Amino acid sequence: MKSSRYLIIGGDDRLVELAKLFEGEGADIATYGMDLTEIKNVPNYLSFDEALENSDIVIGPIPFSMDVHKINSKYSSVDIEAEELFSKLGKDKKLILGAINNYSKGLAEKYGIEYWDYHNDEGYQILNTIPTAEGALSILINETKATLFGSRILILGYGRIGKLLSEYLKALGALVHIEARKDSDLSWITAERMKAIPLKELPHYLGEMDIIINTVPAMLLDSIMLDLVKQDALILDLASAPGGTDFDYASKKGIKAIHAQGLPGKVACKSAAEYIYGTIKKYLCADRQKVQR
Repeated sequence: MKSSRYLIIGGDDRLVELAKLFEGEGADIATYGMDLTEIKNVPNYLSFDEALENSDIVIGPIPFSMDVHKINSKYSSVDIEAEELFSKLGKDKKLILGAINNYSKGLAEKYGIEYWDYHNDEGYQILNTIPTAEGALSILINETKATLFGSRILILGYGRIGKLLSEYLKALGALVHIEARKDSDLSWITAERMKAIPLKELPHYLGEMDIIINTVPAMLLDSIMLDLVKQDALILDLASAPGGTDFDYASKKGIKAIHAQGLPGKVACKSAAEYIYGTIKKYLCADRQKVQR
């Protein structure tokens, strides 16, 4: 049986490390849109048409795009238009990518291209919270003048990142407060010996916090809420773009607000690549078994 030919398009350091993992297993692997870096034993095509022609499985970056129309490609000397990929990709190719936006979803529908988004895999999302949480800790330590021990910290949201980050902060001796909406989440937060705050009570606590961490992809920290935040507080927004903070208003108020995106690729690209690699291999294995039935 002929082995599959893999093509990795664009991406950041995570996909550089991903290419190394495929090369390490002896896979037929090449890249496109990585001419500004060099990966040992992994060729990089300069022609998009040639790259696609000589591939069976095409792997895109996470996030797939940073500015709507163009594919995320940190190490490419030229812009890679998302439409160029979808218009040229044959329907016999398998397309795998991460965190596709609505524009590219529309292109996939327009050109009849099926794809699989590894960012939607539950196992991947859980593992990906580890470097996200560790990256958040690094920012908090570097951007504050006091220890996390004893700091009053509010986390908005009790999803995957909120859960893991709260445990890390509690272990460091921070006074952790968590805003949540579900009654069950509020009960779990209390059981974990942290302060549970219902959304409706949030305004009563904002002014007491040294650090506020948002994990919710909704505008929670608007101008009304920010008026309640003390000026020397730090806001760290981990939510996907555009975030949950009115950054312009925060700046106007003199409040430091940081929108930290893509932390896994910045602080732990090797581990992040391993999570992507394992997720893709699991998907391909399941897909082969489905075809064989």
